[in-house]
Amino acid sequence: MDYLIKLIEVQKDFAQYQKKFFFQETLFSYQWWIILATTIILWVVWVLVVDKKRLKSIMIVGLITSLMATVMDDIGLSLAAWHYPYQLVYFTTRFNPVDLAVIPVTYMLLYQYFVSWRSFFIAILSFCLFAAFIAEPIFVLLDMYIMMRWEYWYSAPIYFAMGILVKWLMDKLDAHSA
Repeated sequence: MDYLIKLIEVQKDFAQYQKKFFFQETLFSYQWWIILATTIILWVVWVLVVDKKRLKSIMIVGLITSLMATVMDDIGLSLAAWHYPYQLVYFTTRFNPVDLAVIPVTYMLLYQYFVSWRSFFIAILSFCLFAAFIAEPIFVLLDMYIMMRWEYWYSAPIYFAMGILVKWLMDKLDAHSA
């Protein structure tokens, strides 16, 4: 029980520091504006280009990939593999703009535009390499992503597996409902 009491105290302290950091360092910083703009732009683009005829399937892809990204983010944060110092809102440690915008919108668009397995495979592989070896290092350079027990090359197979799994699942669901 002593550990629980200490854990609760640490959690309270963390919440106070997190709130102070957000209002003193994060809110309206250039990182905060990048996060806000990226989130809004991605969802606006998605609304403008989404195939309304396939909306149900495409939205399921977004939901599944968002859930997978959120779970993976929670695992990584719990294992102290990485940290996100800049957030859109102060009451989370998860990088919700990536989990709830970048990942789902990207996978929904890839699923929408690359229908055949061959084209999807090439597109998802390209995205995984871009995300792991270009986007993540940019986030690190911008101090938006701190890797503590993680390497860039760990991310690519995870992004790839997410894409293959969701494509396979949606193809099965679409075939079953047809």
